[in-house]
Amino acid sequence: MAEKHEVFKCTKCGQIIAILQGGEGTLICCEEEMINVTPDEGKKLIHDLQRPGAP
Repeated sequence: MAEKHEVFKCTKCGQIIAILQGGEGTLICCEEEMINVTPDEGKKLIHDLQRPGAP
């Protein structure tokens, strides 16, 4: 079960998912279960993402 504000990452392709609304189930990417990253690593990953409208 994914909780709100958790961050998951695919070990194969590097896709990053931030949970906006928690729910049941398993996150799958590249036919593998995504890993839950630590809160500190999640903050760094989200901060490094490009934001729409940013230069």
